[in-house]
Amino acid sequence: MGTMSVSGLDDLIGDLDELARLPDSVTDQMLNAEADVIEAAQRSEASRMWKGPYCTGTTAASIKKGKIKRTGLDKSITVAPQGHNKRGTRNAEVAFVNEFGKRGQPGRPALKTANERKEQEAVAAGEKVYHAYLDGKKL
Repeated sequence: MGTMSVSGLDDLIGDLDELARLPDSVTDQMLNAEADVIEAAQRSEASRMWKGPYCTGTTAASIKKGKIKRTGLDKSITVAPQGHNKRGTRNAEVAFVNEFGKRGQPGRPALKTANERKEQEAVAAGEKVYHAYLDGKKL
């Protein structure tokens, strides 16, 4: 009768346990890498689409990523217009009107368009960080 032996199973279990405990620093780097892609895309698309006689470019230039927020076990990062324009109106409010329109002014969905166009690139940026982590652990 034949025999079967397995070696390295304990190492594999240890590696899988380590992967299950992904460090906060790695998830933060992943979120930031993804947000960097989306931030640049939104700013570019807003500059291109939000043109008009009253456009100064302030709202498009104000698009920035925020800080990472933790809600229970989840983490998120927001990319949105920040601050106020020189008239004191919040840039987020101006962006909302540009994005969705108002009576007599059709919406110009720059943020939605940018998010959809760069979705895969943002995910790839996060994956690159994750794979670098795995390579560092020799997994």
